[in-house]
Amino acid sequence: MRLVQLSDPHVVAPGDPLAGQVVTLPYLERAIAAIEGLRPRPDLVLITGDIVDSGTREEYQLAQEALRRFTLPLFVLPGNHDERSNCRAALGNYLGPLEPGERLTYVVDRFPLRLVGLDSVMPERGDGRLGPEQIAWLDSRLSEGRDRPTLVALHHPPFEVGIGFMDRLGLTDREEFARVIARHPQVVGIVAGHVHRTIVGRAGGVVALTAPSTAHQIPLDLTPDGPETFVFEPPGFLLHEWDGTALRSHHGYIEDYGPRQPFS
Repeated sequence: MRLVQLSDPHVVAPGDPLAGQVVTLPYLERAIAAIEGLRPRPDLVLITGDIVDSGTREEYQLAQEALRRFTLPLFVLPGNHDERSNCRAALGNYLGPLEPGERLTYVVDRFPLRLVGLDSVMPERGDGRLGPEQIAWLDSRLSEGRDRPTLVALHHPPFEVGIGFMDRLGLTDREEFARVIARHPQVVGIVAGHVHRTIVGRAGGVVALTAPSTAHQIPLDLTPDGPETFVFEPPGFLLHEWDGTALRSHHGYIEDYGPRQPFS
């Protein structure tokens, strides 16, 4: 099974570039074309949040029109830039079988690797929180699927990433999350977004990864008080492969670097 993870498209209207510089929609369109061209074809695509930048209906309409180009099964999760009601209205077909309530949480059981999607959004805030009810829900859903290899997905990474300003905007209840994960050995991986970089960490003894953005990236600046900046490093994605025994993950670039060259 092959799952492509995209993250943080931050779709904005073409006339309103992000930070006055980034027209993000063409980047998402290029990402979709690149993923559709992968061979062997992936089994599904997951977008781990910040689908749009300001949460407006106009942005979601633009995102909806772009995402319709996918012929692959697609699932999305909300990020701190998303607005739940507008996301649900425009992208409800990509949210999986939602649980009752406000949060956009779901479980997808129809693939060899079970997918549990969490909602770490705190409205109008940059940091994230799952909350006691959702953590209890996660524990319950994992308990009922102990025989199913499982991938857990959310927007905010459940570990410190080492980039000062992003850690200050991290998951505030990651310790509680980690304690639940540690009780369920069938969890083979955790995937997140938010930090616009590929970073590998652990939570509850399980390998956790963050994905790059389809547009702009966060610089590799590990100084504790580094500035809040972005950089035009190459957009990318993660490709997670489950072979029935182990999960391995690849970082792929969306840019075109020319034809492949033989070694001899």
